Amino acid sequence: MHTLRKKLVPALITSLCAILLPLSGCKIVPNDQRAKTTGSSANQTAEGFNAAGYVDSVWASQLTPHFDNKANDLATVIAAVKADLDKAGHDYGHRAASEGSPWSFAVKSTGKVVSVNTESRAGTLIVEIASDAGPQQITLQIGPVVKGTAIRDSLPFFSFANVTNQIEFAQVGRAFNERALKEVEKPLAELKTPGTAVEFKGAISLTSVPETFVVTPVSLKAAGSAQ
Repeated sequence: MHTLRKKLVPALITSLCAILLPLSGCKIVPNDQRAKTTGSSANQTAEGFNAAGYVDSVWASQLTPHFDNKANDLATVIAAVKADLDKAGHDYGHRAASEGSPWSFAVKSTGKVVSVNTESRAGTLIVEIASDAGPQQITLQIGPVVKGTAIRDSLPFFSFANVTNQIEFAQVGRAFNERALKEVEKPLAELKTPGTAVEFKGAISLTSVPETFVVTPVSLKAAGSAQ
């Protein structure tokens, strides 16, 4: 009986897989292989991977020139987005190839500080900019907590293909945000007073038309400053 059971069990498993394969892609993984794949590449970063190091290596050579040369006027982008997000994305934005990815935009503008909120860890600077529809208030993320990955997603030279897995992809997104905070930290200290004129460049990322446009800045300075 024991011998018969040993023969029947594998046969039964094989039969079940043959039935379920078209539905679920049934796959048998031996216990020793299952143990090895518990810490698979889906849950680990490549040996020696350094997200902050990567960001530092491309900030001055690729990111800064991209925003200097390709950032579009924020008021123009906002008007286009309100009229038709997809058309605005095609005209001014960038989107990853994957289905459902947001439209991301490199933008620039000049405005006046309205208020600053540093009580929340997700600090913000409210800036009023001019537009054809009249003055408009937008929000700059000033941290130390920055929501989203607009900077990473706005860059045409970086994509998921540059990394091994989702963990590394997320790490690079956070590293771009952290480097951006360092870039704006020093000038921000002198630009918080309401009425101060400021210039900024940054990124926005959208899946729909928002009530308030939120920019993650990569640079911030006093208007007219040579910094």
